[in-house]
Amino acid sequence: MKIVVLGSFVQACCWKVARLPAAGETFTASALSIEAGGKGLNVAIGARRLGAQVDVILGIGEDDAGDQLLRLLHQEGMGADHVWRLAPQSGYGAGFIADDGQNAIAVYPGPNLLLTAEHIAHAEFAIAPADLVYGQLETSVAAVDAAFRIARRAGVRTVLNPSPWQTLPHTLLENTDTLIVNEVEAQHLFALGQSLSGSLAECASTLRPSLDSFWSQWPVPLLVVTLGNLGSLAFDRQGGMYQAPAFPIDAVDSVGAGDAFASGFCVELCRGASLAHALRVGNACGALVTSRLGVLDALPHQTAVEVFLNSGV
Repeated sequence: MKIVVLGSFVQACCWKVARLPAAGETFTASALSIEAGGKGLNVAIGARRLGAQVDVILGIGEDDAGDQLLRLLHQEGMGADHVWRLAPQSGYGAGFIADDGQNAIAVYPGPNLLLTAEHIAHAEFAIAPADLVYGQLETSVAAVDAAFRIARRAGVRTVLNPSPWQTLPHTLLENTDTLIVNEVEAQHLFALGQSLSGSLAECASTLRPSLDSFWSQWPVPLLVVTLGNLGSLAFDRQGGMYQAPAFPIDAVDSVGAGDAFASGFCVELCRGASLAHALRVGNACGALVTSRLGVLDALPHQTAVEVFLNSGV
């Protein structure tokens, strides 16, 4: 399996708090973690630990955080052929993690947004023979668009997580095979006047009336919706709908759960697994990350996922 990830890197600083603070409120945190993060980096490392060969395309800074990132990639068995130093300072992120697992995060993207189509052109020989290309929007949209164009010409499957949410060029949508969104992004996507709630089946029923309109505007074959402690759903253009309930766990920290889901889901697609199984493995990866504080150390290896799936949880 070979996966190319349009990555993003931020030095992530996360404070553990009893609850999320209100505007203007100051109180004491119980713990602090500082680690390499970023949606694309999480997915790249997650996929690597699950057994895929991964090429990551990144923009980093000329700083200590950038040096640490290069060492991390080496430790994970990943190359840095497509890592570009594009600014004095790397990206940074700040997050509050509440005791109930909820979070609030702010990100300074820095050099992540400085990747261009020219940088992507240098990676064409990595993209063209890949099994899958994954993109997200903490990287510049121009870079993701360019990578997906190359992938489409080469017949490579593409998966997009449109987060943080923003208006997308139509060419990017035309070259996307699978769209992965969470509950918040689904509300934007379907212009829902209400939050998704109830059971997994009830959430599916809420989304179904809007699917015809979605398919007419978004030329993607497959839509995946992740719903946290409910599980995940998938819809295809032929009217198929797939449900994968979440695993019951004690949530500690939900940061990175969506990225862990994406890594597991994408690796299973590359393995030729059924869509139902890919959703289940994605849910398992998300659950394993949610059950621990922090993201990097929590991203599971393949053996841990297999043990979890066979544990009867």
